[in-house]
Amino acid sequence: MTFGIAARLGWLLALGGILTVGMTGYYAYDASRTLLIEAAKNELLTSTQVLARRIALTRESVSRDLHVIANHPAALAALDHKGSVAKDDLATLFHLIMGANPGYFQVRLIAADNHGLETVRVDRDGLGLVRVEDDELQEKAHYPYVFNTLKLAAGETYLSRIVVNHEHGSHAGLDQPTVLFAMPVTNAVGQVKGLIAINLDLKGLFALLAKDLPTDFKLFLANRDGDYLIHPDPAQTFGFDRGRRILIQDEFPATGALVDKQRDAIVLDVDSGAYAEAPIVAAFIARDVDIASDENRLVLGLAQPLSAVLRQGDMLGSVTLRIVLLLSLLIAIIAALLARFIARPINAMSAAAQNFDDDRLTAALPLTRQDEIGILSRSFRDMRVQINQQLAELETRRGELEHMAQHDFLTGLPNRALFADRVELALANARRNRGRLALLFIDLDQFKPINDTHGHAVGDQLLKCLADRIRDTIRESDTAARIGGDEFVVLLQEVRETDDVLAVADKLRRAIALPCQIDSAEACISASIGVAFYPEHGNKLTELTKHADEAMYRAKEQGRNAVVMA
Repeated sequence: MTFGIAARLGWLLALGGILTVGMTGYYAYDASRTLLIEAAKNELLTSTQVLARRIALTRESVSRDLHVIANHPAALAALDHKGSVAKDDLATLFHLIMGANPGYFQVRLIAADNHGLETVRVDRDGLGLVRVEDDELQEKAHYPYVFNTLKLAAGETYLSRIVVNHEHGSHAGLDQPTVLFAMPVTNAVGQVKGLIAINLDLKGLFALLAKDLPTDFKLFLANRDGDYLIHPDPAQTFGFDRGRRILIQDEFPATGALVDKQRDAIVLDVDSGAYAEAPIVAAFIARDVDIASDENRLVLGLAQPLSAVLRQGDMLGSVTLRIVLLLSLLIAIIAALLARFIARPINAMSAAAQNFDDDRLTAALPLTRQDEIGILSRSFRDMRVQINQQLAELETRRGELEHMAQHDFLTGLPNRALFADRVELALANARRNRGRLALLFIDLDQFKPINDTHGHAVGDQLLKCLADRIRDTIRESDTAARIGGDEFVVLLQEVRETDDVLAVADKLRRAIALPCQIDSAEACISASIGVAFYPEHGNKLTELTKHADEAMYRAKEQGRNAVVMA
């Protein structure tokens, strides 16, 4: 049987069409898998950076608590042996701080003399707090966190190594993973009289951080030498405490560059060793500790099963296979009759398959045709739309994580880091244009009794209401932020008259004092507001914050619910 040119061309076109459809499906599936893996890596890296930032914020929060205690008059009075009243006052302050921070195992005042004798000490024991007194107080001068902290200047924070706590009599903290923060207590002439030490529950801290992660994420943390501190398998953690080394660079060799300070971040696929049967995608970052510490570098990582990343890609592959089989059959039937008509569409499909991300090539497909080529083109377009939708969802999740890193999760206001960036930009603009700006420090009056009486849920709703009030009261060009539990700050730009700023501050005070509707009841609270101006009260954020904070405390001393200028 002799085949003519048309028949041979038909067979060639049929074969070419089938190959083209197959290539389209293959490139689409392969591109989707690659894009999904790369998007997952970027998401993991972003999530890891957000976790690192939240850990840094936790350290800053502990440092603020240390600063409050170390500068409390009762701390110096207790170290100078001025009676039991100061010790009792300090113990009360310890109870309040530990009540507000369930992750604190211990808060202690330790003297620089008397062999580092504990002067005031409150421990967490079960669900309650216990004050350790008299003969149960211990000498701690031989511990590194004591003699290293005593070498620091006033206001500096010390961070111990992360270990399992074996100090005798530690109550709830005994034999638990812990990290210790400390700060010296100095007198008026700068002489170090002792130190404040806070033991932090490491297991509880990372359990709280991991709660916000997707369930299939795995969390890793290693110290400067690579010893595991956090691992999905608890048996792999704190091996050095049991006389053996379990290192992150042994499980993930590429992380050796992080431990050796050759790199600060890596993203990798792991499909060997313990992960040969269940490969993972992982992101690790290393951060140097920027305060006085024996733990001068930490390695943090997140991992996700590769199967979870590719689950959507596999679903798309199944759809692609069915489309390829259907279209191959259609092309084989009509190839002999439409050889000349299908040449150009096939070439267009091949080009679009090989350049999957090019919108112009996809738009050039014959989408309006009502024959099999039109079906093939629209199927290809729909497949591309599915992939783009999945990538858009991943991009949205990454954007949400970045937003979480810069905004307060409760009120939606900028957090301390974002507020500091905006103040620095405003200061630079003010210096360039010889302008003025104002910083308002707002502290709610008697907010803790509301939490204690009505619960944190009511307190959170009240904070949201007040945050909305503050946001609605100021201009769009100004910035309001929440920097603590009941503390807010406001940046007013392009300030001219002092009285105008004080009028805005008083307007904020009156707005805060209005009742907030919470469920079926009304809640009322007042605020004390301190005001500082650039350049009169400083040309740096720290100076403006200090003066505004001092003015706020004077407002509280004058009876609260007031505005005071620095």
